[in-house]
Amino acid sequence: MFTPLIRANAWQCFTLLAIVTLIPACTGSNASSSHENTSSSRSSQASSQIQVSSAASSTSAIAPSSVQSSSSTAAVSSSASPIGYTDGDFILGMDISYWSEQLDQGAIYIDTDGQEKDLLELLKNHGINFIRLRTFVDPTSPHGYTSTAGGANAGCHGKAQAYNGKEDIVRTAKRIKAAGMGFLLDFHYSDTWADPGKQVIPDAWRNSNSIEALAQQVRLYTMDTLEALRAENALPNMVQIGNESTPGLLVHSATNATDCWGNNSIAHTGPNGAANNNNWGNLATLLKAGIAGVNSVGANIKTLLHIENFHHPDGLEWWVDSALAQGVAFDVLGLSAYEEFQGPASEWRTTMQRISSRYPQLSFSFVEYNPRGRLLNDIMHELPDNRGLGTFFWEPTESGFWGNALFTQQGNRYQANPEDFAVYDQIVEDYGLRKLP
Repeated sequence: MFTPLIRANAWQCFTLLAIVTLIPACTGSNASSSHENTSSSRSSQASSQIQVSSAASSTSAIAPSSVQSSSSTAAVSSSASPIGYTDGDFILGMDISYWSEQLDQGAIYIDTDGQEKDLLELLKNHGINFIRLRTFVDPTSPHGYTSTAGGANAGCHGKAQAYNGKEDIVRTAKRIKAAGMGFLLDFHYSDTWADPGKQVIPDAWRNSNSIEALAQQVRLYTMDTLEALRAENALPNMVQIGNESTPGLLVHSATNATDCWGNNSIAHTGPNGAANNNNWGNLATLLKAGIAGVNSVGANIKTLLHIENFHHPDGLEWWVDSALAQGVAFDVLGLSAYEEFQGPASEWRTTMQRISSRYPQLSFSFVEYNPRGRLLNDIMHELPDNRGLGTFFWEPTESGFWGNALFTQQGNRYQANPEDFAVYDQIVEDYGLRKLP
C-alpha cells in the first residue's frame, strides 16, 4: 500500500532511502507509491533499489497497542449477514482505513440520492462488497503513525486515538462483518506506513538479534491480532502479509530524524528482510512466519502478498519467482496499479495476462488503485477460472495527484459523486453482480 501523504516539500527531500541492489533481472524495478498526509497530497516515490547488511541486535517483546475506546467505533453486533459476501463473489472492494478517524471528527456521508447514510450502507448501495483496512503494530510508538515524531512541520501533529492499532481495527472489523461484507486485513508490520520507500521495523522489535527472533515477532503479532478478531467473530476473509513489499519486509530503522510517516529512516544493520538475491532466505523466513500465524488461527483465510512494481514485469516476476523458490506458500498476488506510478495503463492488460499465465497456481487482485476503476475491474474479471478475484480502491474519501476521491468533501461532510459511483453501478449491472442487503 502506500505511505502517508507527505507534505510536498518533505517528500521532495526524501529520496527512497536504503537504496538496494536487486538482481539483474530486477534492475530497473522502480519503487513508487505512497499514501496519506495532513495536506492530503500523495507522496511520490523515486526509483529504488535497496542495499542492506545484516548484523545482530537483541530481541524485545511485542508492544501491545494502548488505545482508548473510540467514539467512532461503538460496539455493534458482530454477527455477519447470512446473505452477505460469499467466497467466490467477484470483489468490488475499497480501503476505508481513515473511517474511524473521520467519524471521530464528526464526518457524515451523503449518498448520490442525497440521503445521509452510514459509510458501509452507502458503499453497499453501489455494489461494494469488500473492505480493506491497514493495521500498524503500535501507532503510539515514538515514530508511530499517531505520534508527533518530526514535529508539526513534518505534518506530525499526533492523534487522539491509536488509529489502525489492534483495538481500533477490531472495533471497525466488527462493523464490517455485521454489514455482511468481506474483509481484507493489511498488515504493514510497522508502527507506521510501509511502502516501497520504507519498511520500518517496529520499535519493540528492533533489538531482535536473529532473523528467527524477528520472525517469531511477526508470527506472534499476527496471531495475537487475529485472535482478538476471532474473539469478536470478526476474522478477515483474506490477510495481506506486508504492504507494497517490493523492497522486502522489516528493512529499515528509525532515527532521530524519522517522522510519523517513517521518512528519513535508514537501512537496518541487524537481521532484516531486504529483497535481494543474497538475503531472500531472510525475507522468506519473515513471510512464512506471517503466513504461519494466519494459518494457525484460520485455515480458510486466504493469504496475499503485495508488491507494487506492476509496471516492471521482469522485476515483478523475479520477486514472485524468488518467493516461490524459497517455498513461500501463498494464495493471492496483490498488486498496486496507480497510473501515476505504475502506468501506462495501456500495458496493464498485457502484463496481467503474462503473469497470470506464468503463475497458474495463484489468484490475483489489484489491492490498490485510483483511478481507472472500470479498466482494472475488467482486467481482473476477464481472467480465466475466476482467478481474478477483484479490486480495492484506495481511498474513496482522499484525493491527491495519484487520483481523485469518490466523494466531494466540505468540512466534515462527504458527498458521494454521482458520476464516480455510476462506474460501479454499471459494473454491477454488466457483470451480473448482486448488491449486499
